[in-house]
Amino acid sequence: MKRMALLTFLVLCPVVLAQGPVRLAPVRPGAVPPDVPLTTPDPNFPLRVHLLTARFGGIANVYHGYGSGNVLGDRAALGFDYGFECDVPFVPNQTPDETYQARWTASQYGLEILVAEAGIQQPREHTCTLRLAIRKRPFDPANTAALTHGVSYSLRKRWQDPDFAYEETQLDYPLHFHVVDGDRTEDSYQDHGWGTANLSDPGAQPAPQGAEFSYDCSYGFLTNSQLTGFYQARWVKPGTELEVLLQRPGSDKVDKCKVEVNLKPQPYPESHHIPLTTSTAALSRPPSATP
Repeated sequence: MKRMALLTFLVLCPVVLAQGPVRLAPVRPGAVPPDVPLTTPDPNFPLRVHLLTARFGGIANVYHGYGSGNVLGDRAALGFDYGFECDVPFVPNQTPDETYQARWTASQYGLEILVAEAGIQQPREHTCTLRLAIRKRPFDPANTAALTHGVSYSLRKRWQDPDFAYEETQLDYPLHFHVVDGDRTEDSYQDHGWGTANLSDPGAQPAPQGAEFSYDCSYGFLTNSQLTGFYQARWVKPGTELEVLLQRPGSDKVDKCKVEVNLKPQPYPESHHIPLTTSTAALSRPPSATP
């Protein structure tokens, strides 16, 4: 019997290996109830953070995403864009006075937030470290742009945070490239992105033009977090190709990306962010089997 079992294993093993590694079924964004702020005070997390936006996707027990928020303080708030990869997803704050408890990590570009399962009397606590791109000023909730694009939930390679707008003024990048909407995908070589934007030149003071754009770069980028935000840019090929400056979250690295553009005579309309209204009770229900 043992010989027969061993023979069966030796016959089947090459077949299994030939099929490659076992692939886990992808988790649809929204199918797993995301965590919410922990309300029980924890003195180890003295900061208060208000997350304006949060987008996530994931597979198995690894979730990734991005968003924007403010660190609140007695003197002034501090704005930031962020990317993350954690074992739990989480929602943005639902009301203006709601916050996450947080603390700085060893890096000045890392912020650890405290989250908990929704709708449970004694929820399990989790933490997630946000990789930050610090902003010069706090974000205005009324000026927050809608993030209409999704996040990849089929991880063919390790999640790579998107880049955000670099804010330190660079005089040789005089153009303002405001991304109204965009999407990105990744492979083992590059980020690939596309979308719509508005382009203006404050020095020449012409009316802004609309632009369809696409790129293939080492680091991709996203919709501007604020309706008045923009990426600094300059022409590489006037009228058809731009170079934009990008801020890599979690560090002080500055990246550059060449972007192909197709200019339009009229600018694209903006879209305001609409805060989530899903209740905590609704988030605690098990996901529906309906796709």
